[in-house]
Amino acid sequence: MKYKIYMELGESRHIRLKIHSIKNDAFEISKASYILLPMEKEEAEDEGAAVILDHIIDVVITPQNIGVYHLRITYEIADEILIDTVEVRVK
Repeated sequence: MKYKIYMELGESRHIRLKIHSIKNDAFEISKASYILLPMEKEEAEDEGAAVILDHIIDVVITPQNIGVYHLRITYEIADEILIDTVEVRVK
């Protein structure tokens, strides 16, 4: 997991991922969604469509409990489906 953020219980935050091509190729993000999963649970606490702003994917999360979450962001570029995961620690 390459991303990790820390939050206080009760906060709402924008989480933004800036996507870029390592070959500097032009691309368009056609679709993006997210799911907020409490660690060691199978049921999502929140999920939905993400906002796409050119090459930035933006989601707003408000974790409801203290603990560790995985924020999984899935997005589509051309014929590929890519997934990035952010660890969210709430205290």
